[in-house]
Amino acid sequence: MKKFLIALSIAVVTAAGAGDAAAKQLRVALVLPGPITDGTFNTAAYQGIKAAEKKYDIKISIQENTTFAQSKSALLHFARDGYDIIIGHGFQFGDPAKQIHKQFPKTWFIVNTAKVSGAPNLASFDNRWGDAGYVAGAIAAMVTKTGTIGHIGGIPVPVIKEYNTGFERGAKRFKPDVKVLSAFVGSFSDIAKGKEITLSLIERGADVVTATGNESVVGTIQAAKEKGVMAIGTAFDSAKFAPDTIVTTAIVRFDINIDKAIGLVVAGKLEPKNYLLGFNENGLDLAPYRKFDSKLSADQKAKIEQLIADIKAGKVKDLPKIQ
Repeated sequence: MKKFLIALSIAVVTAAGAGDAAAKQLRVALVLPGPITDGTFNTAAYQGIKAAEKKYDIKISIQENTTFAQSKSALLHFARDGYDIIIGHGFQFGDPAKQIHKQFPKTWFIVNTAKVSGAPNLASFDNRWGDAGYVAGAIAAMVTKTGTIGHIGGIPVPVIKEYNTGFERGAKRFKPDVKVLSAFVGSFSDIAKGKEITLSLIERGADVVTATGNESVVGTIQAAKEKGVMAIGTAFDSAKFAPDTIVTTAIVRFDINIDKAIGLVVAGKLEPKNYLLGFNENGLDLAPYRKFDSKLSADQKAKIEQLIADIKAGKVKDLPKIQ
């Protein structure tokens, strides 16, 4: 009888322990400004959260196509529902998170592509977009035939302005007389306008274009593909959508941002500060040249490799300042 009671006690404790472990499964919400199918900004975050779901055994919820006006209400919805982590993917979630985070001290609010923080539970993860643009500009300058290249931004927010500045400086580092055109769509989601703006730059001689935004980037790729010019991708490696158009992609590793954020929460080590990730932190990367590999000489590819090494070593002195 005594042995039975001991065994029963062990069984009860084990069951309770299992219940506690199950109760501790983190609930993580990812709030996106666009669709997970945009092939750039939102797709990259979606893949990141799906990878984290498997790695950390978390329960995730994803809200797509969240407008600027809905940013605060979306964060509030998940906070009131008791989520452990809420990730707002975009600078537009920064101010709403600052306004409400103290009301929900048991929830971590994390904002991507912004530099906001606040005790006890607001942190942000951003990437060195200017460094990514610098490398993209260097490659564009190497492959252009007309000597004219262009950048199409969604809205001139800090990270896009950093990329734009880097794109021009990187291009001029390798081809000082290159002409760099720049224009803004006025929207992150307007594919038709993105295409229209891109076509206008192509008409002005740009034979290599790059774009930063959400769905608006799709318009740039469409225009480049139709006109037979080259494109440098940004954020997410979407070469499969236009393999004869996209030379390479300056990848912004949102998967690393998300992995690092959740990993630090799991370890109890996340701090209410801004985390800035560049090449050294694996927050940036460069996609393969694929079909364009033979169009860049061994010397050109070596120069790009050296450029990235110099950026990592802090030897490139005209990188854009972080805004």
